[in-house]
Amino acid sequence: MTPLTGPSQQQPRPSRTVDAARIKAALVKVSKLVVEDAAFTPVFERLEAELAAAMKEKTRLNDAQRRARALLDQKAIPRTSSATWSSDAPLPYRSRSSR
Repeated sequence: MTPLTGPSQQQPRPSRTVDAARIKAALVKVSKLVVEDAAFTPVFERLEAELAAAMKEKTRLNDAQRRARALLDQKAIPRTSSATWSSDAPLPYRSRSSR
């Protein structure tokens, strides 16, 4: 017997990232619907909010990368170095030839 799903038991949505370009395209399509029928206004408003959130997230990530690069440049930390290749790495990570 299969369990029935009602309004209180919603199926989980697939976690798929929707980028700003897809939201903008949907917003254009829904705009045409809103012009014809105001009943689509909540969908339009939801898409506007989703677009604003996507843009804010993109800005947040870009800002974090910019700050990380600035910190690395400020501290002169090599961006691609790894302790496993360093001769001053902790003993368990040093190669046998450098002991």
